[in-house]
Amino acid sequence: ALSDGLNALAMNDGSQLAPFLEALERELRLAGRRAAPRPIVLHRGRVRAGYRIGERLFGGLAGRRAILHVVGERPGTGHRTFSVYITAPDGSVWGQVGKVDHDITRVVAGIANTALLPDAAARTAVALLGALWAEEAK
Repeated sequence: ALSDGLNALAMNDGSQLAPFLEALERELRLAGRRAAPRPIVLHRGRVRAGYRIGERLFGGLAGRRAILHVVGERPGTGHRTFSVYITAPDGSVWGQVGKVDHDITRVVAGIANTALLPDAAARTAVALLGALWAEEAK
C-alpha cells in the first residue's frame, strides 16, 4: 500500500519513491516473495489504514499474509522522508478486526535520497519481513 500520509512531497518525489519500489520488488523476488501486481494507493492515509486494508484482504485466509505500507513521514526534518511499515501475521489474526496494530509491526523510517537510501531501505524491509515470518514459524 502507498499513502502520502503527512508528507505528499516525499511520496511524489519520483527520484526517491520509484527507486525504492523497484528495489523492493527486486529484493522480494530474491527472497522468493512477490509484491501485488498493483499497490493500493491512499490519500492522507496513516499507518493504521494499512492494517484495515490487511483485514479486508487477508482476514480469515490460511497462512501468513503481509502488508508493506509505504507512508510519507511528518515533515520538518529538512528531508522529504517516508517509511515502510511491515506487518505479517496469519490470516486468522488479520480476521480479528482491530487486532493487528503497532505491536506486531516493524518499520524502516527516514527513507530519502538525503537520509536512508532507497536501495538500503528496501533490503532492510525485506530482511525484517523475513524475520517476522521466521518469528511466527517458531
